[in-house]
Amino acid sequence: MILTASRRWWAKNALYVYAIVLGLASGLMTYVLYFFGGRGSFWGITTGESKIGGLAWSYFIDPGIANTYYHQVFKLVNPLSDPTQMIVIGILLGGLLASLALGEFTIRHFPNSWMAVQALIGGFLLGYGARMALGCNIGNYLSAWSSAGVNAVAFTAGIIPGVWVGTLIVERFFLLKARPLRFTVIIPVWAQRFLLILALILVALLFYYGMGVAVKIWLVFGVVFGFIGYLSKICWATGFREITNPLYGGGRMLLATALAILLYTLSTWPLVASGAPVSLALAGGVGVLQVFLGGILFGAGMGVAGACIFSSEWRAASGSVYSMIVLFSTIFIGMPVLAYHYEFYVKTILQPLAGLSFYHLIGPLGVLVPLAYVLALIVLVRLRVGRFFP
Repeated sequence: MILTASRRWWAKNALYVYAIVLGLASGLMTYVLYFFGGRGSFWGITTGESKIGGLAWSYFIDPGIANTYYHQVFKLVNPLSDPTQMIVIGILLGGLLASLALGEFTIRHFPNSWMAVQALIGGFLLGYGARMALGCNIGNYLSAWSSAGVNAVAFTAGIIPGVWVGTLIVERFFLLKARPLRFTVIIPVWAQRFLLILALILVALLFYYGMGVAVKIWLVFGVVFGFIGYLSKICWATGFREITNPLYGGGRMLLATALAILLYTLSTWPLVASGAPVSLALAGGVGVLQVFLGGILFGAGMGVAGACIFSSEWRAASGSVYSMIVLFSTIFIGMPVLAYHYEFYVKTILQPLAGLSFYHLIGPLGVLVPLAYVLALIVLVRLRVGRFFP
C-alpha cells in the first residue's frame, strides 16, 4: 500500500520535483563559477548555438559570416575554449546519457513531409528570434527572470502573442496533415550500454581537453541540465501554450517552469544581493524593444515547432528525428541567417533600457519582481484549473 501510494505520488509530482532540482542546480552553477572562477554567471544556450552554427556555416557555405557585425561581437572560436558552446554540447550529452542509462534511447518521431516542413519553419523562427533578442527561454526567460532582468519582461511580453500566433498556424495548416511515420528503430539494450560507455568517455575527454575552469564547469552543468531535462520532460513551449491556448494543457508545465524560476531566484539572491561579481542574464546590452520583437518571433517558433530550445536539445539527443530537424534548423539555418541582419536591427531599432536589471534599479529588493511574476503564474494556474497543483 505504502509503495503503491509512493509511486502514485511520484507519478503526479515528479515534474515539479525535477523543476525544483533544475532551479537549484542552476543556482548552484552560479555559485560554483563564483568560487572557482571569481565571477558568478547565469546560464544560457543560444549564444553557444549561434557560434556552432556560425562555424559550420563558415566552413560549408560562406567564410565571410565571420566578418559580420554579429560574429564580431560573438566571435567564432574553438568550442573547447568557449563555455557557451560547451554547455550546448553538455546538454546534448546529458539527454543522451539519460536515455541510454534508462535503456530508452530509440530513433523515433520520423516526420512525414508536412511535419518536416513544420519542424524547419519552427526551428528557423526559434533560431532567428532567439538571436535577434539575444536569448531564448533560458537566457531571456528562466535566467533573466531569476536575475530580475528588465529584458525578461520584454521577452515574455513578446513570447505570449508569438506562441498564440504560432499555435494558430499549426491549427490552420499543419494539425491535420503533419504526422509522425509509424516507424521506430529500437536499439538493443547491449548496444545502448555500449553507447553509454562511449558517451561517458566523450564527456571525460571534453572535460580533460576543455580550456579553462569555466569551460569545464559549463560542460558539467550542461550534462546535468540535459539529464534533468530528459527525466522531467520539461518544456517551456508547453507551459506557454497553457497560457495562450488553455486546451493544450492543464497548467502542470506552466507551474513547473514557475517553480524552476522561483528556486533559481531564491538560491542566487544572497550572492547577487551581497554585491559579489555576477554576470546577470541581460541580453548582451540589446534594448527591450528588440528583445520584445525577437520574443514575438521566438514565441511563434515555439508555437509552430511545439518545442523550446532546451527541450529540442534533450529530445534530439534521445533520438527524436523531428527534434533533430527543429534543432538543425535552429542552429544551422535560423541563427546564421540572423547574423547577416543583426547589425541592421541593432543600428535601426531604438535600444532603450539595455542591460538593466531591477537589482540595478532598486537594489536587493529587485528580487520582488521575479517573485511577483512567479506568484502571477501560480495564481493563473489556480484560476485556470481550480487548484494550485494540477
